[in-house]
Amino acid sequence: MQLPWLSLLFSVQIAGISRGPVIIQSPETLLVQTDKEAKLFCEIRSSKSNYGIFWFRLITPPNPDNHYQFLVHSDSKSVSHGEGIISEHFIVSSDPYRSTLRLLNLKPSDSGIYICTIIDSPKLVFGRGTQVNVVDILPTTPAPTKKTTPKRKVCNTKPSNSVQKNGPFCSALPLSLLMGCIMTLLIPLIVIIRQNYLWNVARRHFVKQLQR
Repeated sequence: MQLPWLSLLFSVQIAGISRGPVIIQSPETLLVQTDKEAKLFCEIRSSKSNYGIFWFRLITPPNPDNHYQFLVHSDSKSVSHGEGIISEHFIVSSDPYRSTLRLLNLKPSDSGIYICTIIDSPKLVFGRGTQVNVVDILPTTPAPTKKTTPKRKVCNTKPSNSVQKNGPFCSALPLSLLMGCIMTLLIPLIVIIRQNYLWNVARRHFVKQLQR
């Protein structure tokens, strides 16, 4: 009764072992200035090792004569470049599970999609590629605009004979308010005193008139 379960488990393990390799390329896109360099990375996820790694360039727009340009191949023993490829321009470094391609002294004509490939016999396995764009002038991003808040005027509360520099002299303001309050209180007081005085004068005059 246990044979069907054992056979199923065995088949799952075989499927996991025979699973094909996966290639991860980074970055997805790259914008480079003319005469600068770029680095492309290729990682191989597989149970096997010691793959020979190929780098191709897909010309954009595609060339009708040759869509893919072979750049360089590397394995544990040697490195070989494609026909017409300058070895000092394309430098590759590899280990069993990854490869790094350095592109030196780039020109706009070097733009394209760079693809990492391995042979997992009897088939080829391709990465998704890295889109490289080489431009003479890199686009500039506008600097974020800063909000300017109006500065509050600072009153100089210390009287000085020197020329006023830090804003208006404000000590007169509380003094004028104080004087205004005093005058507001004094005016009714003066009116009351004046009325009292006039009333007393009139009273005295009236008393004198009665005494006569």
